[in-house]
Amino acid sequence: MKEKNDLDKKLSKSLEEMKALVEEGQAALEAKFSPAELRVARNSSHYKKLKEAVDSTLMGLDLLMAEWDNIALLDEYLDSGDWQKDFEADERGEISKKIPRDVLSEDALYNTLEDLYDAFAQMKTIVEHVDFPEGEETQAN
Repeated sequence: MKEKNDLDKKLSKSLEEMKALVEEGQAALEAKFSPAELRVARNSSHYKKLKEAVDSTLMGLDLLMAEWDNIALLDEYLDSGDWQKDFEADERGEISKKIPRDVLSEDALYNTLEDLYDAFAQMKTIVEHVDFPEGEETQAN
């Protein structure tokens, strides 16, 4: 118990020291740069993170759009009952091991499609919360 108390005291002291360093660093920045410069630097940092996220999202959306027909085909394959028949045939050893059978992994296809639908739902939520400038929402659709 004494060791835990000693550790808690050390961590508390370390946190206080880090907080003091942050405050010291903030004071040094405020002394060196104007409020406008600090705002620009802070918002530039936010912009860079947003830009990376937007660029990554657009690349991902491009990849999804290129797979649009495959999404529909795989969804139909799963829903048609053919997947279940093929899975059972594979379990009985009727499908050669030379054939790629990635799609027969018990939950892989279902989970991938569910992840996709979850992503669509998140995108829908984002779009619903975006305050489009007047007249631009219809252009985004």
